[in-house]
Amino acid sequence: MPAEPTSFTHVIFDLDGTILNTLEDLANAGNHTCELHGWPTFSVDDYRYKVGNGMLKLVERFMPAEYAGDQAIFEQTLAEFRAYYGEHKEDHTAPYPGIPEMLDALRAAGLTLAVLTNKDHFSAAPLIERYFGSERFAYVQGRVPEFPPKPAAPVTLHVLEQLGADPAHTLYVGDSDVDVLCGHNAGLKAAGVSWGFRGRSELESAGAGFIADTPEELVAIATGKHAGNEA
Repeated sequence: MPAEPTSFTHVIFDLDGTILNTLEDLANAGNHTCELHGWPTFSVDDYRYKVGNGMLKLVERFMPAEYAGDQAIFEQTLAEFRAYYGEHKEDHTAPYPGIPEMLDALRAAGLTLAVLTNKDHFSAAPLIERYFGSERFAYVQGRVPEFPPKPAAPVTLHVLEQLGADPAHTLYVGDSDVDVLCGHNAGLKAAGVSWGFRGRSELESAGAGFIADTPEELVAIATGKHAGNEA
């Protein structure tokens, strides 16, 4: 039997691979940094599995293995990556089709929206402002030193507190296993979006409560109008 519809009051979104397609700009920044050192580069598709856990982990993943544990090289590489990405983060980045309309439909239905991402806060906040304006999201939280990155619960609990949101009526939305775990670790239901970096099979394996193939399906899930979309 189909699941009973669930109604939410708040929706918290991941950023990269969920509402913004940032993959090419992240890949270009990573490869530019590799080229500075004469290291091997990677295809854009390879970066689908390097991103998701924050910029520190991304740099660790594209650095050659022989530099593992070399803190000086790591810090230099991270600084180079951040500098280049900061200048080029809007070269190819754009919202996925239908995302602005989806956000507007959710807000029109009375839901409060927020963003929680492992992208550095100083990169995430300007991207949200640039592509979505200042009105669509009630709160934006990027990676800051005060909290461990997703999927650890403290940063998610912090966002819930800032929103005054009840976990039982809050949906976390993302495109990877990190996002599903992020929701579950904080006591939230988690919805996966299959249009992002990782795809449906990873979301199913991670235990996503719902999977949306289109922005319209996500609106139906969040507003309790799509009883059959539980994963």
